[in-house]
Amino acid sequence: MVEDPQYAAYKARLARILSLYVLGLCAALGAMAFAERAGLSRQWLGPIFLFSTVMVYAAIGIYGRTTDAEEYYVAGRRIPPFYNGMAAAADWMSAASFISLPGGLYLQGFTGAGAQPGGLAFVLGWTGGFCLVALLVAPYLRSPGLYTVPDYFQHRYGGRWPRLLAAMAAILCSFTYVVAQIYGIGLIASRLTGVQFEIGILLGLGGVLLCSFLGGMRAITGPVWRST
Repeated sequence: MVEDPQYAAYKARLARILSLYVLGLCAALGAMAFAERAGLSRQWLGPIFLFSTVMVYAAIGIYGRTTDAEEYYVAGRRIPPFYNGMAAAADWMSAASFISLPGGLYLQGFTGAGAQPGGLAFVLGWTGGFCLVALLVAPYLRSPGLYTVPDYFQHRYGGRWPRLLAAMAAILCSFTYVVAQIYGIGLIASRLTGVQFEIGILLGLGGVLLCSFLGGMRAITGPVWRST
């Protein structure tokens, strides 16, 4: 099957942007490592790192702003699987993966005690959930060209109510997850900058809102590309 030349050009542009982003990130990390070895205080390194990261996300959100509903919610339904997978992995490998799971292992051990199941149970459940989604859910969404769970429910059961119920369930699960993410944002920001926990939450959420509020999934999932 011959690929659309316009879509091929779009994927090539994504590859170039990703390469430049990785090079820029490596250069920034190298500059911070050099500054630390040169004697720059950690009281400055943390705020500089946090501020620069928030500004990069804010610039992506402003540059990727859109008023099109399909662009905002599903990134135009044209993000290649490889890049979509990286975006999903970057989202999931966040506060839950780097703070909660290691913290659970540290506090509860591998086997736990008494009514505590142990941190290893959460690690295995988290990893097993990824495998179940990849093997049992994702193929059935991809084969009919669907991108969201509400799309699948509407396609499978028909009508508007199954789609609304699936959307409400997804929103409820998202809110439960977002609470933990916000707590992690405040914790990391307060540790890096030394500000109060509440101020750290505001700093972190400010960057998240600037990135996601204007561009939605278009800004979060992939770099900007406008169809002609």
